Amino acid sequence: MKTNKSLTISSRNLVAVLVIIALSFSCIVILSGCSNTSETFNETTMPVQKTTEEVSVVVGSPTLDAVIHNVDMYPTPLTADDEALSLEGYGAAGALADQSLSINDMLMYAVQDEYLARGEYLSIIDKFGDQRPYSNIIKSEETHLAFLEEVYLTYDLKFPEDSSLDHIVVPGDLLEAAQTGVQAEIDNIAMYEIFLTYDLPENVFEVFTALKKGSESHLLAFQKQVDKLD
Repeated sequence: MKTNKSLTISSRNLVAVLVIIALSFSCIVILSGCSNTSETFNETTMPVQKTTEEVSVVVGSPTLDAVIHNVDMYPTPLTADDEALSLEGYGAAGALADQSLSINDMLMYAVQDEYLARGEYLSIIDKFGDQRPYSNIIKSEETHLAFLEEVYLTYDLKFPEDSSLDHIVVPGDLLEAAQTGVQAEIDNIAMYEIFLTYDLPENVFEVFTALKKGSESHLLAFQKQVDKLD
């Protein structure tokens, strides 16, 4: 009788142990689930605080234009002198002739010149068909205009409309078209080199630097085209 009672007690103890283990495992699973739910809540429902500086990465043509620039979405407002607008011409030609440049002047000249480049390359495609490097570079010009539009947005300035049509000269043949592209990019680079000698806000400096690098890539592409056709 004692042996049977001992076995009964041992069986009950074993059952109790198994119950405790099962309860412990259930608690671990529940706690783990709560932890995951908390993490999901934090990731999906908590507001994301915007920093004052965001990095924008925009790629035009993979072979012609890949640039990175920083955009401060809350820059120091422009002074009255910085916002003054007094132009000496259109695009790079105007900028190269202007001896007194405000930041607004520089932005306007840059937009005009990027519009002009895009318009000229579109006119070349219209006349000679869709071909490289013009089709690729047009996409890059769109990227350049988007960069400049970002800067206008940060200063709450109205982005200029495209008025390049009156300044576009359609070349007579593909060699002249490539030569036109070379000269356009040379003037564009020279314009940005002048701009970068001024004391500029960081976001303006970053964008002008990025656009200058893009134009240097375009210049190489057009020069190769000249060498091919000459």
